[in-house]
Amino acid sequence: MLFNVLVTAIEIGGSIGLFHLAKGLGASDVVSYLVGSIGPVVGGLAIWIKARKFSGASAAIFAFTAISAIIALIGSTDSKVLLYKDCAATALIGLIFLGSCLLARKPVVFYMAQRYGTDGSHDGMATFDKMWGAYREFRTTMYIISYWWAALFLIQAGVTALIIRQSSFSTAYNYDQILPLVATGLGILGSIALGRYFARKGQTRRDTASADHPGPA
Repeated sequence: MLFNVLVTAIEIGGSIGLFHLAKGLGASDVVSYLVGSIGPVVGGLAIWIKARKFSGASAAIFAFTAISAIIALIGSTDSKVLLYKDCAATALIGLIFLGSCLLARKPVVFYMAQRYGTDGSHDGMATFDKMWGAYREFRTTMYIISYWWAALFLIQAGVTALIIRQSSFSTAYNYDQILPLVATGLGILGSIALGRYFARKGQTRRDTASADHPGPA
């Protein structure tokens, strides 16, 4: 838990801190925006080094950072347009969460849970692969939680866009970094609630099966 908290602080706090540091040194809005992208990359590298594998979660972090950087350099580089592009990227990620439930072998949430639900080690992550194959309730939970996260990202994108429209660039940038953390918190709380619900449901099913088929006297 301590390791995951530290990495999250690097990804979010580092991003905001580097952005304002660059601004304070006289960098343009575009350059400051790109400098802030270093935080998430460092966090992803820390996970990669500890787990000794390029996990799905690390891949998602690198992909989102790369997409944001590429989009920032394409088309208009007006300061607020950069943040609107982030909103579009966030909405796209929400759609990816939905699409992973239909097109991928495992939903995106599985890989996120594999990162934050373990100590980040190779053996810890391997345990999640075994659970996926062994428990139907576990697989169902991953799919339901994926829909939950998709909804959060789409809502976050809409709310952030409204804030960008009504705020200065620096203020909007802060919200652009903080709101994902808020959405993540809600996602975690919802994921825990859903996980506990399906765990109880699975236990009830197993208890019922044991009662229907008692062992030898």
